[in-house]
Amino acid sequence: MPRKKTQKALTLKAMLTIAPELDQVSRELASLAVAQLAQEGHLGVRQGEQLRRAVATAGDALAWTSVTGDTDLVLKASTDVLTLTKGGAKAMARDLAEELASKKTEMARIDKSSEYAVKLAESTKTTYPAEVTFSYTVRDAFGDLITKTEVLVVNDEAEAMSASGTVLRNITGRTKLKDLMIIDIQQKQAHLEATTKALPDFLRSLQALLNEVIANLQ
Repeated sequence: MPRKKTQKALTLKAMLTIAPELDQVSRELASLAVAQLAQEGHLGVRQGEQLRRAVATAGDALAWTSVTGDTDLVLKASTDVLTLTKGGAKAMARDLAEELASKKTEMARIDKSSEYAVKLAESTKTTYPAEVTFSYTVRDAFGDLITKTEVLVVNDEAEAMSASGTVLRNITGRTKLKDLMIIDIQQKQAHLEATTKALPDFLRSLQALLNEVIANLQ
């Protein structure tokens, strides 16, 4: 019996041209692949449902069930999901690299914001109200490290000078949190790299789901 033919695999760029919403899907797939590896091959109920929706969205957008009859649909779906997941992983890697670079210069930018506030206070050409913007590391309500941006509105020289001190407030504590966030980002990069290497295993774990999604799309 002759083997079923397969269509030429689409590139990620071609997929996003067909359906721009797949950009978010690719990130979701990569994020879930990271989670699955971190959770020793298991996803929670919500994560499983998110995975199902992401795969279904991909199948609908890429018209898996409208291809020629002699095409192996499961193989096509597998190839598309792998391409999307790889693309999502690359996008996440770029985001983490940018975040790490920004975090490494955070304290220098805080110093510049403080100096800017002093210049506002000392300059006779300053027009009020003026703004002093700065970003620093904090823990959110869940205990996760995030970057918070504040905008101080100053209305005169005294407020501008005071803002300089506000920007530098608790600088030691903020430096420690910044250092912890750098470690956190680097750990995320390592997890993402490990996930990328293990994507064939992730794809194999999706075979039953792919069959189910294809059946539901028909």
